[in-house]
Amino acid sequence: MRHNIFLFCIVLAVGLSSCAQDYKKLSDSEIDKSKVRIAQEFATNYLNQSKNGMTYVFKDEATSELKNLLTPETQKNVYQSIKKQFGDFQNLEYIETYADKNVVSSGIQRFKGSFGEKDKKLEVRVVLDQTDKVAGFWIKPWSDMLK
Repeated sequence: MRHNIFLFCIVLAVGLSSCAQDYKKLSDSEIDKSKVRIAQEFATNYLNQSKNGMTYVFKDEATSELKNLLTPETQKNVYQSIKKQFGDFQNLEYIETYADKNVVSSGIQRFKGSFGEKDKKLEVRVVLDQTDKVAGFWIKPWSDMLK
């Protein structure tokens, strides 16, 4: 179980760290609200499925690479780890969007996720590719800065 979580985190970290320096925070006028909606619906549906003891069934909303990473077993293991440390998922609040300076059509949508009875905040990050498919998804401790 720990191996799967560790491997999942490593793959995502390596993939995103290679381009993290080329991202800029978008102003309100630059934000594509449809992309925020896509990301928020995906994250909310995914986390609610996990909260209810089920696994998320991917359709055409995500890249094949992400689908292959988030197997049913990995989904269950990751959520159980989050639940044990922070409690059950409650809700998401949109915070901001970052986009590649060279490819503004893709982007990182950042949400503050509330977990557990103590309303603990975690970052729920959804990366959309140029075709609005979910290409990255992870949950980590909240930081006001994109890391």
